[in-house]
Amino acid sequence: MQQQEKVTKLIGWFAKAAVRHAEAVEEMQEELATVQVECLDRFYAALHREGGLERFLALLDDEDPAVAGMAAVYALREAPERCRPVLARIAELPGLIGFRAQTALARWDSGEWPR
Repeated sequence: MQQQEKVTKLIGWFAKAAVRHAEAVEEMQEELATVQVECLDRFYAALHREGGLERFLALLDDEDPAVAGMAAVYALREAPERCRPVLARIAELPGLIGFRAQTALARWDSGEWPR
């Protein structure tokens, strides 16, 4: 499999895992949410190894706030100027997804988020 193809698959898998994670959190299924975070961690690490970060950042424009928000959380250290506005937009949404984006921004702004 070529690098471009690997990156494309990893981005797709990341997006699906982000949706599954959001669903698990909404349904308060902690074990399933944890499994999805482990998948997200693996996919993001693999994207780094494959040099796919720039293509990954296209997920920041995804229409699903679960996908865009998770991409922003994962890439916040590498591209804060692109990720912060996405999290700020999602933070305005009602419910848990908005609250989680607000929390991520607050942790980043306070310096609690490792940079």
